[in-house]
Amino acid sequence: MSKDRQQWDPKTSLHRFWILAVSLIITSGTAISPALPAMQRAFSNYPSTLVNMVATIQQIPAFIILLFSSQIAAKFGIKKVVGLGMLLMGLAGIAPAILSNLWLVLLARIVFGIGIGMTNSLAITLINLYYEGDDQAQMLGERSAFEPIGICIINLLAGLLLNISWQTSFLAYAFILVVLAGFWKVVPEYHFSKKAKKANEAKPKLSWPIIWSSVFCGTLTIGMAIVNVLTPSVVVSNHMGDGTTAAFIITAYTLASMAMGFLFGTAFKALRRYVLLAGLGCMVIGTLLMNYATNLWVLTLAVAIIGFAYPLAGTYVFDTIDNRIPKSADGLANSILLVGCNVGTAFAPAIVSFLGAFSPLKGTNPGIGLYGLLILVMAVVILLAMLRPGKHENDGQSTKAGHSHQAA
Repeated sequence: MSKDRQQWDPKTSLHRFWILAVSLIITSGTAISPALPAMQRAFSNYPSTLVNMVATIQQIPAFIILLFSSQIAAKFGIKKVVGLGMLLMGLAGIAPAILSNLWLVLLARIVFGIGIGMTNSLAITLINLYYEGDDQAQMLGERSAFEPIGICIINLLAGLLLNISWQTSFLAYAFILVVLAGFWKVVPEYHFSKKAKKANEAKPKLSWPIIWSSVFCGTLTIGMAIVNVLTPSVVVSNHMGDGTTAAFIITAYTLASMAMGFLFGTAFKALRRYVLLAGLGCMVIGTLLMNYATNLWVLTLAVAIIGFAYPLAGTYVFDTIDNRIPKSADGLANSILLVGCNVGTAFAPAIVSFLGAFSPLKGTNPGIGLYGLLILVMAVVILLAMLRPGKHENDGQSTKAGHSHQAA
């Protein structure tokens, strides 16, 4: 450890908070979505799908950098890498406030994504380094609740600033610089031992459990991105309100997600492996309701139900992946699953638009409805697999309770 740890005590509330605070901003990419309708009007000569990518394109560079973040941290220091990542997020996040060219805005969002990739998985690593046992499990659980809290804060700030202009709404990302200042002042550098560095340099192999789990998480996060990216267009097209109204509706989603994150342990004890199906069921019901929502109450209920989905199904996958892979592949599994989450978020607008062209359903956005039906098919397939004679998946223990890695 470095000398600046003399005043460092990870047991104190202050130091716990600033370790957890990193998770306030790592899923904030889609928090700017209330500004999308106004941006579509400002950039009316561009396809709406391209404009919607402003809220999701950051996930593409994020998942690329994510694969190498552990090795970079081992070489340069985890505090330096996390700090640089947050700095890039803060500066690139507010940059569109002075940019009027869509391509430059998208470029800024790509830089924002590089910052996410440098920070995302290391937010978990920080906890693993400083805490152990029950203390570690508690911190991981609290970390999962910090993600939606951060989205909620930036989302509300963006919605309020949107009353001035769509460009001003991007100033909401100045919140990241506040988190950076506190983190940098309080948290010391962690210097990896030679043994730890060798472990980070090792190259464990991919396995089918990791790949399928990543695909599953990516498919599920499409539904989460639907809420953040498409809720504003649903609100405006149905004359329910404006971008500020959408910001408050999305807040209902983040609060529901946060609440279920805290309740996952209880749900897991009650349902065991069927908590996975409970999460998929919430996604099916929520997306179908959202597709047919014609008033604020139904839409708010729909996004809240969707908010339950990932903390149930996604967290189950992250919590039980250890039971299906060698311990040496644990770090790789977390990174690959996060890659799946980021890919799903990044391409969600394009995927929903594609599904809309084939959807047999009516409603505000038939692509959302068809996505819900496809999740229903996936849930049925998983249920049949669970009910197969002799098929007993290890329910195990919730080894890493709280690993709710929403992309953002």
